[in-house]
Amino acid sequence: MSNAVKYYLGAFNAAAFIFWAAYIICFIATGFYLNPQTMLLLNIAQGLAVLEIVHALLKWVKSPVGSTIAQVSSRLLVLVLINMFNTGSMTDTIVAVGIVVVSFAWSITELVRYSLYLLSLFNKQPGWLLWMRYSFFIVLYPTGVVGEWLIILAPVIIGGVLAHGREVPLGFYGYRAFAVVLFISYAYYFPVLYGYMWKQRKAKIG
Repeated sequence: MSNAVKYYLGAFNAAAFIFWAAYIICFIATGFYLNPQTMLLLNIAQGLAVLEIVHALLKWVKSPVGSTIAQVSSRLLVLVLINMFNTGSMTDTIVAVGIVVVSFAWSITELVRYSLYLLSLFNKQPGWLLWMRYSFFIVLYPTGVVGEWLIILAPVIIGGVLAHGREVPLGFYGYRAFAVVLFISYAYYFPVLYGYMWKQRKAKIG
């Protein structure tokens, strides 16, 4: 790895860490509410992950390209849904719970991950941080998926209630079909990603 790439990755990981830290601090400070400022921070923090696909494609990092694309894509989809549904509509109660869950699951995961990656570039890997990286995922990954599905299913749940009362929202059935496709994708990719992390845990900390 050239020094230019090394310092670029260092700057990237530091920036990602800062934005995730700023987001979760502001999210807590606002009473677990996504105001325009916290929404902007979340969009930037999660949006930066797109560059991780580029890093994997260029072989600047050892992350598998397929797994990286799958994980980043699922996060970005949920981010788009958060932007769409955090609007004061009937879905807000369900979405709000999902947002709280993913905010903590994503933030803790990323703060640990980016800080470890940053230090690793300079051959510093504190044992406690390495343990956190390859242990916290055991709980945080499934927790994050639960939060993501609360957000994904909110329109289906509310739409189903309205449909029962013969008031079917425009596009409801199309979205429901889309949710089925997402479920199939999650059913395939989550075990793959989760299994990959368990293999990494065994390799890194035994």
